[in-house]
Amino acid sequence: MQLPEEGMFQQLARLLHPSRFGEKYYAMMFGCYLDESFDMKQSGFYVVGGLIVRGVAFFELERNWEALLRKYKIAYFKASECESGKGQFAKHVADPKNITAKERSRLSSISQDFCRLIGNPVEYDDRAFFALFGTAVVQKDFYELTKKPKAKAVLGDSPYRLTYDLAMIHAAWSMKQLEKDTRRRDCVSYICDEDEEHVDIAPAAYFALRRKNRSAGKYMCSYSMADEKQCAPLQAADAVVYEVRKVLKYKFRDWETKLREQFQIFADRRVVFYVGHSNRKQLKWIAANHNPGDPFKLDELMKLQIRRNIDKLRR
Repeated sequence: MQLPEEGMFQQLARLLHPSRFGEKYYAMMFGCYLDESFDMKQSGFYVVGGLIVRGVAFFELERNWEALLRKYKIAYFKASECESGKGQFAKHVADPKNITAKERSRLSSISQDFCRLIGNPVEYDDRAFFALFGTAVVQKDFYELTKKPKAKAVLGDSPYRLTYDLAMIHAAWSMKQLEKDTRRRDCVSYICDEDEEHVDIAPAAYFALRRKNRSAGKYMCSYSMADEKQCAPLQAADAVVYEVRKVLKYKFRDWETKLREQFQIFADRRVVFYVGHSNRKQLKWIAANHNPGDPFKLDELMKLQIRRNIDKLRR
């Protein structure tokens, strides 16, 4: 997995402003599509992430995504269903509990086609248009810590809210890094999946987060929700965050024994700008420095300085 030897911030600017001719750009809004992926047991990782995109590439992704859905005769793409041979992908396996090598190869091939499209969404234009990222909470640390009533009252019953907030702050951080290179302020608009459990509380939590974190809030524009089964960019975010979870499991030798080809596609296209995780140390600090019901104070993340190549994930 090789990435260019360029600065992290320059790489991010190249991804989000892929100009051949050095046109002058003015402040604009970027779409940040977010989804979650997590291990079913209270172990592994709870990951939120997706892609940041602007302009024509958004429409090209939708158009070509629909073409792939028609090709495979499915209504939507969901990475976990493709991996397990269930839901939309049940027709590709005889028994989801005993997937054969041939069936596994077929499912992997379908998943890789969608990942290639994310890496190269515009036909006849080889530039990289999307910036992919993901941030995770170590579930074992979260659930052990939340056995204590105070920590549970602060962090919640699941890592959902904290991990989404971390991802949103990291997206705002990416806008700050662009400002350093482009000398103008852009902002990010968040689009998330409207799951039934959180649809009523998520918007209010977003605005509370923005008010609480003023450094990040300058780059945070709007929040909305959509049905991922009807939204191609959210399906793409699902594919991205699924691979981020898998690569973190590979890094920590948690069942995954090799780097998946899907993530290798992203790495080869040089479209991943951030993968990170929070463990017991960070979670303990958050639990100790908040009162129950408080929005999370995460502005310190806006000072983050990262120069390491994503190839470090191999170690």
